[in-house]
Amino acid sequence: MDDPSGPRERNNDDMLKRKDMIFDDIVRELTQTLNMSPTDITVDLSLRNDLILDSLQLYELVIDMEEAYNIRLPDELLDEIDTIQDVVDLVYKLTE
Repeated sequence: MDDPSGPRERNNDDMLKRKDMIFDDIVRELTQTLNMSPTDITVDLSLRNDLILDSLQLYELVIDMEEAYNIRLPDELLDEIDTIQDVVDLVYKLTE
């Protein structure tokens, strides 16, 4: 008999894999921009307060994510982004 939770678990695994991929892309961009070690970047870091991204660096990150995922990050949502996890979640949502 089929396990009814099977497809749901696979969907959750797919979601986590996609979010991990998005996070890895963000880490790659930030390590190049900020000359940081990838191990120093975690999802809970604030882009403005912890990483101290200036407006140009933040803009470059947004452009890189838009190009990489063929999406448009609405300006009004950018004001709501604080942490790397926020960026991951927004990119995931817009690529769904």
